[in-house]
Amino acid sequence: MDKDMWKIRLQEAITASAKSKRAISIASGNGPGYVHSILAEGKDPTITNLIAVCKAIPISLTYILHGHEVSPEDEELLRQLYEHPSKRAAIRALLETEKPNETERQVETELPKPVDYEY
Repeated sequence: MDKDMWKIRLQEAITASAKSKRAISIASGNGPGYVHSILAEGKDPTITNLIAVCKAIPISLTYILHGHEVSPEDEELLRQLYEHPSKRAAIRALLETEKPNETERQVETELPKPVDYEY
């Protein structure tokens, strides 16, 4: 994988947003040439500044870094997992529990059959 693919995705997101690099730089709380310096001059952004740039576009940081779309709900869940390690461990334990066997799965998904009343 090319280590600069994130820059290509960032440039594509900026183009799709129809916003200028300058406008995004300023909206992200950085100097007016900040985004240009990342894309054209090879400056490495801090994670905090890249998050702000992504919010100004708007685009998911996960998409820019990894190329995968993530919903706002999923991003919030990831943020919560990052900020609360004990919750992360509890969720991991929940996900690692045994899967229900086929009989249990059928019982959970079968709906009662409607009663046919004859008058």
